[in-house]
Amino acid sequence: MAWFPLTVCGIQETDVIGAGSAATVDVLPARQVRMLLFLLSQDAVLVPVPRTVGDSVFTGEQQGRDDAEKAGRPATEKTVTALLSGPNEAERRAGLVNDASLPDPATTEVSANGVEVTLAAPLDGLTRPAEWQLVCTVAFAESAQGTAMVTLRGTDGTRAPARCDLQPGVEQTVAGKAPR
Repeated sequence: MAWFPLTVCGIQETDVIGAGSAATVDVLPARQVRMLLFLLSQDAVLVPVPRTVGDSVFTGEQQGRDDAEKAGRPATEKTVTALLSGPNEAERRAGLVNDASLPDPATTEVSANGVEVTLAAPLDGLTRPAEWQLVCTVAFAESAQGTAMVTLRGTDGTRAPARCDLQPGVEQTVAGKAPR
């Protein structure tokens, strides 16, 4: 089979035409129907876990309570409550756990500077993996890119604002690394 240049057919050669950046695709369930929790594997690897939420989260009784829910996604406080409640049955079967030092309950307050999570326990009792679980879960609840700054407040003081530097789908051992 012979290959003929396209110019033989009357088609003129052109330069490469840029068409913008590569397309990105969110392979997780849509933010409107899921929350992203950060759980730990048995080896202390932080794992982002999408949890699909039922339609009850979006019923009329919920509307007006929170701007996030008005936008059609679960409120940050509900996401934190889900994290602190621990892995569901399917997540436990997959070997995922919460750090034992995660306290319950917690409240969240969103401001222009980020999100403050208030725990009814001393922060000195939290391990680094537990801090990472909270910081990353809250950061991704507030921002699709996980860029929200998160401040942890406990009965013994407040930690400096932290940012989750993990990307969904990237596993990272967190046993020796603190949020920054």
